[in-house]
Amino acid sequence: MSTRNKYFPAKEEFVKLAKKGNLIPVYTEIPAGFETPLSAFAKIDDGDFSYLLESVVGGERIARYSFLGSRPALLFMSKGKKITVREGARKKVFTTEKDPLSEIKKIMEKFSFVPVKGLPRFCGGLVGYMGYDVVRFFEKIPDETRDDLNLPDCLFMLTDTILLFDHVDRKIKIVSNVFVEKSASSAYEGAVAKI
Repeated sequence: MSTRNKYFPAKEEFVKLAKKGNLIPVYTEIPAGFETPLSAFAKIDDGDFSYLLESVVGGERIARYSFLGSRPALLFMSKGKKITVREGARKKVFTTEKDPLSEIKKIMEKFSFVPVKGLPRFCGGLVGYMGYDVVRFFEKIPDETRDDLNLPDCLFMLTDTILLFDHVDRKIKIVSNVFVEKSASSAYEGAVAKI
């Protein structure tokens, strides 16, 4: 019996999907065993930017899925009108003419996601928060608060590889969201190597 992992979709299917869009997930499955989302998070958390999300719907006690990500490929932060975008080793700081959401939209316009069978609706994307102060871009309200914590008003990260715990099937899906810029075949091979 082979111990080699299977990857989904197969390379040939991935190349076909790349004609429909440029952001395509590639994944493999492993048994969860005794691994939990918390124990896995402790292993991948680099202490900088990481997340663990649960997919609770309604009154469920246990989420169907847990999503874990770390080491973002892209990081978006805003403080007032000052925007910082870190993509790999590149860092861009500028002042927005509009609002942080307009800048996020510009960044995300380059991606055209193609869903893959076997994954939930969410299998990667921007994860983060918008603080209360962002409301001032959309509503005229007084600005009398003191900023004691000096945290970003917005912080969103895009991790290209996530761990997806399926608590019903007791499996972990290791998902690499591939941005296809040139060769779909090379992009697929890069994702498999990363997984």
